[in-house]
Amino acid sequence: MTWAVRDGDEDEFAYVFTGELAQRVVDEVSPRLDYNINLMDRNGRIIGSVDGARIGTVHAGALEAIRDGRRVLVDADEQSADVRAGINIPLRLDGRIVGAVGVTGDPAEVESVCNVLALTVELLLRNEQHRDSSRWREAAVRELLLGLVNGTVTENGLLEALRHIGSPMTPPWNITAVVPASGSGSSSLPSSTSVALLRRIQEVSGVVAAELQGAVWVLSGSVTDRTLATTRQRLRTGDVRLVTGTHAASSHELSVDAARLGLLLPRVHLLPAGEEIELSALVPETAVAQQSRDISHDTVERVLAPLSATLRETARAFLDHDLSIAATATALEVHRNTLVQRLDRIQHVTGLNLRTFDHAVAMRLALLAAAALEDPYRGA
Repeated sequence: MTWAVRDGDEDEFAYVFTGELAQRVVDEVSPRLDYNINLMDRNGRIIGSVDGARIGTVHAGALEAIRDGRRVLVDADEQSADVRAGINIPLRLDGRIVGAVGVTGDPAEVESVCNVLALTVELLLRNEQHRDSSRWREAAVRELLLGLVNGTVTENGLLEALRHIGSPMTPPWNITAVVPASGSGSSSLPSSTSVALLRRIQEVSGVVAAELQGAVWVLSGSVTDRTLATTRQRLRTGDVRLVTGTHAASSHELSVDAARLGLLLPRVHLLPAGEEIELSALVPETAVAQQSRDISHDTVERVLAPLSATLRETARAFLDHDLSIAATATALEVHRNTLVQRLDRIQHVTGLNLRTFDHAVAMRLALLAAAALEDPYRGA
């Protein structure tokens, strides 16, 4: 089943009953029946049949059934070389005829079989419709998100695109990405987790979502503290982290947040630990994500290369514990005097006194640059 949006009509679709689906139905059903089965598209052309020689030919009885919107019976005394005895029933989907099903044989014998077969095929078509409609919608949301990341979507374009996919929304906005939990060993969400999240978020109004860059992106409109809390509650499942943008963003702020996410998510290992991370707090990570590998390499060579592994770990722990001597000493399981000696050694080797804000930021950027160069998922 394929779908095409009709010009000037955002809600209606042109249905095309494909030969692949039709033949699959015939192949599955025919071994259980003693009758020949034909499935025709809306032009009366046979696209699925027990008799392969008939594929591609036009079935006159089916064409009549499709044209008149009624079942057409062909008795034995009415059959010819091209038209065999049997019954043809139009297939309907959403009130529209999309094809026909035909069963060869005495109409009195095969009518009940044809009725059941028509209902079965219509059910399959409806299932295909639902799957393809979901795929189309997610693809449209993904395209919209990419436009936000690339800066090619205007505010009017955003509003129009949301109306087009059947989810009209207005500012203020929020954009949130769901990524693997820290230490999960993967840069992308497992497929099962993404599917589960997308299903859960479908139940929330004023929200669209799609999988992109190994994460599930969620765009919310008409944001309030209450609606945002509801959305986040839906997203907290399994081993995941939330990277969330401005809580009530303007359209411009939304575009900036989307661009930042676009930079950071391919480098998810740069993100700090924590169940929920504010995008506004990721300024150092964003800066490093944008810089070239040459700059990162130069920074690492100048700042970190002179340090031993122990001193690097000490610097990282000191920054992670907000420059607290007591908290860092406890985390590293060393005496505070030992920690002070290590910090003094770092200052002697690099010229950076990590107990001051500016020097701590410089070390933070160097550690992030090293992480960017040592991306464990690079080339995966």
